[in-house]
Amino acid sequence: MLHTDKTSRKDHQTIKYTTTIFTIIVFIMATLLFSAVSHSALTDTPDDINALIESTDRKRQLFSRHFQTFLLTQPQWPSKKYKQIKPLLSAVEKHVSENNNILAANIIFNNIAVLNENYDDRNIFYLIRILLNQNDTKTANALFELINNEGDQTLISNTTYIFATFSFKQNKWKKTLEFLDGVINDLPGENRYHSLLMQGVSLQKLNKHRESIEFYEKIDPTSKYYISARLNMAIANIKQGWWSDGHILIQNALKSAEALKQEEAINRLYLTLGYSLMNQEYYRDSRSFFRNISIDSVFATRALLGITLTAANQNDFVGALSTAHILRDKQTYELPVDESWLLIPYFYEKLQQPTTASAGYLEAINYYQKRIADIQSIINSEISLENYPVSTNINTILEINNNLVNFSGEYPDYFLENYLEFKSYEKYFKRIDNKNIRMEYDQLNNEYKTVIIKMIRNILRKRIKRLDSYMGQSRFGLARLYDNNLIDN
Repeated sequence: MLHTDKTSRKDHQTIKYTTTIFTIIVFIMATLLFSAVSHSALTDTPDDINALIESTDRKRQLFSRHFQTFLLTQPQWPSKKYKQIKPLLSAVEKHVSENNNILAANIIFNNIAVLNENYDDRNIFYLIRILLNQNDTKTANALFELINNEGDQTLISNTTYIFATFSFKQNKWKKTLEFLDGVINDLPGENRYHSLLMQGVSLQKLNKHRESIEFYEKIDPTSKYYISARLNMAIANIKQGWWSDGHILIQNALKSAEALKQEEAINRLYLTLGYSLMNQEYYRDSRSFFRNISIDSVFATRALLGITLTAANQNDFVGALSTAHILRDKQTYELPVDESWLLIPYFYEKLQQPTTASAGYLEAINYYQKRIADIQSIINSEISLENYPVSTNINTILEINNNLVNFSGEYPDYFLENYLEFKSYEKYFKRIDNKNIRMEYDQLNNEYKTVIIKMIRNILRKRIKRLDSYMGQSRFGLARLYDNNLIDN
């Protein structure tokens, strides 16, 4: 998974592990024969949901504009006119400190005239960010156009960086690259390194891995973006088959001073290196790197699965079985834990314990049947987001009946963040009696919920497919044991 400064706190997709030496990989061929779940119901494609996200974004921007205009008519929230930017800035900062970002944006909206006269003031960058964070893109774009027409190159480049960051959060890779083209050298310090990182990530997202490397190489080891750049650079090398160069990059990054400040970034480096080495059949080294991941890390279960698979690849089925039991005993609904139910009977089978293996496969089948039924029940139910709050930390997630729904990597985090920010309008409506603006808010709020619920159901459907595959493999393992027993008899 590609990392930005934010992705060091997000969960992103790692290099896919492999179980090629297992006959389990052959089990997948049997999944279609043993599938117990029908997936014939109509579902929304990724393109469908992306179209809904863009449509909702446009409506949000329009609502922000309407609400800004409406707010100016409300005497309970006076928006003073200023003749100078300094007192305007003080008023904005006061609202921000009181968590009233909507009022802060409204003051900026109401003082566009003074901003037009002071477009070259360096505080304009801060004010534009507030407008964009509140989705007042029209006012922000008007300022951007003025700066493009009247400002010097440094001013234009620094404003462009702000819009590039906004575009990057929306996963608009081509647009981000267009913004950043030719502005890097005008940016100061960390903004410059962040821009280089965004360019590299955007190119990788467009499958231009080789081109991305030159941008990552320019990020200084003292930058907070250095570790993310090194990891992404390593992945770019690995994806092109230059795995040795990729491994060296990760190992060097682990020794850097910046890595010591970012524990989860270190864990992520170890995880990526471990799975890449396992794919190259360096099982001993891979196993040792997995062991370096802290037990309280968000990557802990994937590290345990890595240890399990590398042990099995070394024919250490006793060790593999021990780690698989640790995974299963966690009793969480993470995919590595789900997979452990299939691996345990397989390892018993390899240890020549067919009776225990048969019982384990039956237990796994029952487990997967129940998991699939429970998740299908959630999909079929009326999901109320009020009962399942969205959390934005390392990943953007919510939990439904102990099932973690991880949006990160599937959909843009900013859409969920926008939804959480949008809910902050509710406190203003407690002091507003206007049916039209309230109706517009309610309609958009419902649209947000509809799109997010579609996301949840699609993520859960993918989970069912994985569980369905594991169940099919368990049935195939049971059938194979039965056939072998007939031959032996």
